[in-house]
Amino acid sequence: MEEMCKDFLAKMQAAAAKGPSLEEVKSKHVPHGKLVGCSYYASSSGMQYNSNTLLNISVVLTDGVQKISYVNKPAFQSTTATVYQPKQDILETLQALVERENLAAWSALEYHNPFQCTDYSSSASITLTFDDTSVGGVSRTSVSINVDAACQHSGGDVIQEFRDILEMTMQDAEVLSQEVTEAPVYGLGMMGMMAAWKCPNCGCDTNTGKYCTECGTKNES
Repeated sequence: MEEMCKDFLAKMQAAAAKGPSLEEVKSKHVPHGKLVGCSYYASSSGMQYNSNTLLNISVVLTDGVQKISYVNKPAFQSTTATVYQPKQDILETLQALVERENLAAWSALEYHNPFQCTDYSSSASITLTFDDTSVGGVSRTSVSINVDAACQHSGGDVIQEFRDILEMTMQDAEVLSQEVTEAPVYGLGMMGMMAAWKCPNCGCDTNTGKYCTECGTKNES
């Protein structure tokens, strides 16, 4: 077992070495303005029916008001969508982390998986949205960070800190709305799979539930 663990770590480290290091990307500073939105997204899917998972925590700023959208779908369970209004300026707290770690530059990190899996897939990402008008850019500039790449390059502690800030803010935030979508029974679920819909946000066209399995967008049709 010990030899297997050593071999696994060796392969992961060798794969990570193929791309730029975390120190290299952090040394390249690209100016950004105020953070006006962000999200943490993670999903997985397997061969077993309803085994897919989804976690999407996003912060949006609308007319000066911050709101947190939380969509969670554990394996074999229902989907819960909750909207919160935080009591503190969560974007200001996150911006301090973003600037401290030069987090926007992490988008250049590459993930290399030496272990190919055909019956299971997963992905995780952080998206940062900036108002770059103060630095000569546009009002909404989005930067996407591959969470798997960040963790592979020893940035997992920072990723966890980012997620912890989001989750801790929700603990004392005001709940504005909550909706639970029950998981369908097996037979009805198989029939429902025939009526797939295409997500208007990311383009995923294999959705059968109420929320997109790729980005968490709700089906309004």
